[in-house]
Amino acid sequence: MSLLTNSIRSILDRQDEYLQAENYYNGTVDEIFASASVKRELAKTGDHYRVNYAATPVNAVANRLEVTGVTTLSDSSKKIIGDTWQENSLELELTQLITKTLVYGSAYMTVWPDADGQVQLYYNSPLSTVVLYDPENPRRPIVAAKLWQVELDGKPRSRVNLYYPDRIDKYLSQSERLPFTVKDSDFEPFIDDETDENGSVPNEFGVIPVFHFTTGIDQYGRPEHISAYSCQDMINKMLVSQLAAVEHHGFPTRWMLQGDQTGTSSDWGDLDEEDQLTGAPGEVWSLAGVMKVGQFTAADPSTYIDPYKEYVRAMASVTDTPFHVFEAVATNVSGEALRASEAPLVKKVRTRQLALGNTLRRVFMFVLKLNGIDEDVQVQWKQIESIDTSEQWSINKKKLDAGLPIEQILLEHGYDSELVTKWKNDGLLNVVAQNALPNTTTVIEGELTNE
Repeated sequence: MSLLTNSIRSILDRQDEYLQAENYYNGTVDEIFASASVKRELAKTGDHYRVNYAATPVNAVANRLEVTGVTTLSDSSKKIIGDTWQENSLELELTQLITKTLVYGSAYMTVWPDADGQVQLYYNSPLSTVVLYDPENPRRPIVAAKLWQVELDGKPRSRVNLYYPDRIDKYLSQSERLPFTVKDSDFEPFIDDETDENGSVPNEFGVIPVFHFTTGIDQYGRPEHISAYSCQDMINKMLVSQLAAVEHHGFPTRWMLQGDQTGTSSDWGDLDEEDQLTGAPGEVWSLAGVMKVGQFTAADPSTYIDPYKEYVRAMASVTDTPFHVFEAVATNVSGEALRASEAPLVKKVRTRQLALGNTLRRVFMFVLKLNGIDEDVQVQWKQIESIDTSEQWSINKKKLDAGLPIEQILLEHGYDSELVTKWKNDGLLNVVAQNALPNTTTVIEGELTNE
């Protein structure tokens, strides 16, 4: 099987599982029914009620993965990274990239110069993009592919780009719809101003310009909330069933037991009947021939609420997410107790940070390579653990006393690298250190002296 066919089939084969992950994150999954008759009855009143807890495990990790900057070895590299960061609004682009990686388990970023030579970085969904790897060395990518829909002459067609280390091949489908089994013969080279007569664009940089981000679980990652699917199904079941029954609490179903004499029937919906029975204050009801009246008891709300809470707890357990994240309420617990409860989440976030950070490092090294610079970079992240301000600065003081540079401490604390560099150039690091960490150290020409 050729790389063209293999790439397209790989994209199409994975779309269902990616859409499932997306639906659970967005809270748009359908309720699961064991009875077709119950499904038909609930459909009459609607079953669109949702409280989406499945997004919480994703957001809990995404909220702790914040890139604060990229450090370089030279001023020229720093300027290129800074300009690229601003041009591509990377603060927002990386936020989207990280969240989508957690939702799908995989995400992609394309890095390539535009017609003006400005390097463009943009997110690509795994619903349309894939990277294939060498079976012998699973860490070595051999090709990346992107499949998307276009309109030519008023008719839909499919476009495909294959990204190799030495070229980019462009293809166009010959029919409006792709066949069930895709073959190379279903496509023809796509020619535009950038390609040669074979639909190829040279890639002189020796790097596939599509970078694959994963959650670090396996080659294509796993959705962060995949373990929450079943719990969310059960929560949906409890919620929809409770809301379907809630009207019976305000308007219970009533019954009358008639004797031998038949009275005039009355019905809540027959508004034109003169002897309509209403619940208005001071109303006197006449029930001729009726021996006994009563009402059916509505379902006890605890039947739904108690299991509902347990399913949320179960979701917290199976996703390594602290329960207080689901409740989103203040808790009077010590910092040590809070860190202990968040230890599994912090460990998980570190794994994601390593996986994402390694690919981000390669992205920015390629940005420099596109600008003729072969240099390493370091991606800076915001502090992961939940630590209050006073405790954090106490830890920072110990780091500074141990000899860690004040610049590195500020970067780890979440300060922007550009701001830290400005403070250093303006000679303000001493002021920052003395105000934030009183009676500790003074920074002189990169050295530390105790006061």
